Amino acid sequence: MEARNCISHLHSGIAGMDLAHQAIIEELSTLMIAPDTEIGWRLQRVIALLEADFREEEVIMEQLDFPALHEHREHHAKLLSALHHVVPSALDGNYELARQVLKMLPHWFLGHLVKMDKPLIEAIHSTDTQTATIAPVVSQPGKQLF
Repeated sequence: MEARNCISHLHSGIAGMDLAHQAIIEELSTLMIAPDTEIGWRLQRVIALLEADFREEEVIMEQLDFPALHEHREHHAKLLSALHHVVPSALDGNYELARQVLKMLPHWFLGHLVKMDKPLIEAIHSTDTQTATIAPVVSQPGKQLF
């Protein structure tokens, strides 16, 4: 999982964004080694974290009038659509499709962080105000998202 290791060492310097990304990486890492019977609900948990993180990023992009907002939002939507299409199969016992998609996720994230998030991070750092902060999206121990 070379891509996952690279992603886990990337930091934006924006605490909320880094915490959200770390929570996603941790959940994704757990999902990738989970038994087949846990894939469906664990994938739903990862999707919930992604949706919250993406929503926060998109709010910030709107606040900044970020020029690549639509492209960035589309990138988020395509991933979420693909993941949402995999969930029913996983819940029905088709774990192979979910595993194939999961193998591609670290590479998707690395590409997204470099191509999409890096310019956003630079835009956030270039603002003088702290209005562009991302609330941390972390799972609380003992608290189920579903």
